[in-house]
Amino acid sequence: MVKRIERDEVRVGMFIESLEGAWQDNPFGQRRFLLRSETEVDLIRNSRITGIYINLAKGVDVDGSSGRFATPTPPRRNPSREAVVDERRATVRVVQASVKRLETAFNQSRSGEPINIESVSEIVGDISAQIGDSPAILLDITRLKSKDKVTFVHSVAVSALLVHFARHMQFEEPLVHVLGFAGLVHDIGKLAIPTTILNKSSALTADERDIVMQHPAVGHDILKRQANLPGVVLDICRHHHERMNGKGYPDGLPAGDLSLYVRMSTICDVYEAVTSVRPYKKPWSSATALSWMLQHGDHFDIPLLWKFILSLDSELTRGVA
Repeated sequence: MVKRIERDEVRVGMFIESLEGAWQDNPFGQRRFLLRSETEVDLIRNSRITGIYINLAKGVDVDGSSGRFATPTPPRRNPSREAVVDERRATVRVVQASVKRLETAFNQSRSGEPINIESVSEIVGDISAQIGDSPAILLDITRLKSKDKVTFVHSVAVSALLVHFARHMQFEEPLVHVLGFAGLVHDIGKLAIPTTILNKSSALTADERDIVMQHPAVGHDILKRQANLPGVVLDICRHHHERMNGKGYPDGLPAGDLSLYVRMSTICDVYEAVTSVRPYKKPWSSATALSWMLQHGDHFDIPLLWKFILSLDSELTRGVA
């Protein structure tokens, strides 16, 4: 039996047969699917969909009762405490090694030598292997930053987010690897910013903000001197602080000139920055950060942001509104 319900009546376990409204208003990109999480429910409730048709033979009704032939969702198995501890230790080792190798690569660039592309690519491989199905543990580890390692750990975390997001978007692995590489080097221009400014715990002066805002262009110039770097890497390095309203920097590009990869990197960069410890602020929770980002459609590509939210672990996104 198929019945129509209102948008605010959706709940986890419903099987969606079709959605009313223009196809571009469908945030899922498919017509028939099972709602598996509260994040997906919120995605529908915050969309412009006008009505939903659910199949009671394949999912639950408004009151939570199951249809006659519905297959119950099996309970998630929680890993043992020992398994979680072991994974956390392994992740700590990967993050520490990645930060050290990235710092070495950046220092080579600081001294005028070319970046060791092979070494940075190996870091991406380590991150890709460790992140698995969920970025939760890796991102938890990257929250443990010392002041002098902020840029390097942030870059490792952004790389991990881009890898995870790209896989959620079903990109081919070679492109996933390139995006992970771009995440590692997107802030290389910060090598030119004095540490007294980067680590400042109080508000920046206007002159200091101007210096910080130069880092995408400086980084782009550094990477342009490298041979054989994909254009995607250069694009993300220069434009990861651009906004959908054209008021970003360094070029003030309008939304139509921002590539999909830049839009993805902007989301990952801001999300990681506001949810992690910085010298000048306390971290936001994931739910607070994502809710704030959703309210700033002039900054971010909102349909893409929802896809990013869906890619994250449910524990990270609980409470997003």
